[in-house]
Amino acid sequence: MKRFYFKGLLTFLCLLLGQDQAESQQLIPRTVDVNGVTREYTVYLPVNFDPADQLPVLFAFGGGGDTGAFFMQFEGDFRPLSDAERFIAVYPEPLLDVNGCLCWNNLGPYSTGIDEVGFADAMIDAMVADYSADPQRMFACGFSLGGSLMWDYACELSDHFAAVGVVAANMWEWTQSACTPAQPIGIVHVLGTNDFYAPYNGNQYSIATNVQNSFWAGVNQTQSAPTETSQGGGVTLFEWTEGPGCHTVAHYRIQNGDHVWPAFSQQALWNFFSNYTLSGTGIGPGCAPATGGFRRGDVNGDGSLNISDAVSALIYLFDGGQVDCESAVDGNDDGSINLADAVSILAYLFSGSGTLPAPFPDCGADSTIDTLDCLQYNGC
Repeated sequence: MKRFYFKGLLTFLCLLLGQDQAESQQLIPRTVDVNGVTREYTVYLPVNFDPADQLPVLFAFGGGGDTGAFFMQFEGDFRPLSDAERFIAVYPEPLLDVNGCLCWNNLGPYSTGIDEVGFADAMIDAMVADYSADPQRMFACGFSLGGSLMWDYACELSDHFAAVGVVAANMWEWTQSACTPAQPIGIVHVLGTNDFYAPYNGNQYSIATNVQNSFWAGVNQTQSAPTETSQGGGVTLFEWTEGPGCHTVAHYRIQNGDHVWPAFSQQALWNFFSNYTLSGTGIGPGCAPATGGFRRGDVNGDGSLNISDAVSALIYLFDGGQVDCESAVDGNDDGSINLADAVSILAYLFSGSGTLPAPFPDCGADSTIDTLDCLQYNGC
């Protein structure tokens, strides 16, 4: 009997050890150089990770004074959702600033000089290079001071992040006044009406929530009036849906809510992010996919195939260019985008190699099952 209990205990300990080892294999400490400064972050890979899947990435920034590990463990734990929804979660670490605070630096009059924009840029590049992450689906969220940083990212990195999520933070006055995004960006915001850090109606430092919502609705060219939906528990969701643009704004108001990370935040943020690429949601009246399909090889969507399409494909591959219809870039119809696609287009144009795969030369639907999307195509 004692031997039986011993074997049972040994089996339990082995299983527990195996579970801990499996989790540690999914959590990977990383560093990146930002202008000569070593920055740290932790990568969480979902179970059964395969780089061929080209997964999206969610960067999660904790509050002032918090390490990435603390935020992951006790507040913004995206690991279960990462496994279920198939995305990579990244937890960046703040630096100790000149004031002795383990804090994120915000641009503006109180900046400590730490380059957080460069940090995000470098992490995005590393995730694409090291894990084959999808550069079209990069997202960031933050709590408290980390949420304040998200407003800087929305203003400075709208061509890198498809959407940002902000919990318990409003824009500083100086952030809004200097904000000139390169393009629209999805915005989802969670705030309690009793938050001391981000007063709901604003103060001498931060803008009022309604002013903030109107600002981003204008940037994103949404419908002018939001829909309003009760979520229960004193939470109301206001949504500014797609108008002429392809991006939206969502605001969760928590009646009498304090300065906390609400339990529903992870799911609410990912529900919003999962609709997005850098081109937007692709479902609004101004950006719905064309019913006439697309023409393969017509990368720039001008309705014809010429040298500019091959150039556009190369810029997309190697210089961060944007396309609205990935399927059109896939010149050889192998279900992926690489140098061979530009070669296929050039071969058709200049070497008489024969026609491109359908749909070509006429517009049509893609009969090949793959992960490429076509959010918008105006060439048919």
